[in-house]
Amino acid sequence: MRTLISFDGACSPVPIRVSSAIEISATSQLVWGVFTDIHRWSDWNPLIIEVTSVSGGTIWAPGGAFVMRYKSEFTPIQAITRSFVQQVLPGRRIVLSGDVFGSRGTITYNFTSSGPKTIVSATEVFAEADSDYRNYVISSSTQRLLTALLRGLKNHIENMGHKARVGHI
Repeated sequence: MRTLISFDGACSPVPIRVSSAIEISATSQLVWGVFTDIHRWSDWNPLIIEVTSVSGGTIWAPGGAFVMRYKSEFTPIQAITRSFVQQVLPGRRIVLSGDVFGSRGTITYNFTSSGPKTIVSATEVFAEADSDYRNYVISSSTQRLLTALLRGLKNHIENMGHKARVGHI
């Protein structure tokens, strides 16, 4: 797991950027299938209580939208976020935007096949807030979210394969 947080502590108009990546021992098709099933995100994301589509049609197309309700131990300030789909390149990339902790953000998920493994990377970029402390809170909270999300996805998918192998023994 790699994590990178960067922001300009001098309160210049430089956006906050938080990145994390993880390698999952599964094909990109399996990882993509699990990730894009938003109604099951609470099965693998330890921060999510539920995800609800609000777009009325297909979720994974530009204009698609959904609401995520987080467990209160993670986000006592804001327990609900709304995400809007900006771009989907099937099997390769998803770009979402929305307000997070009072700051407009964009998150990009990339799925890179590496033989029988998949590297999932996530980069979230926010407009800088009006104070160093708020920037710190946004960046550190986002870092925890991305780390927990990617670890949860990895553990869930890799345990799916383990359960399937155990079932055949």
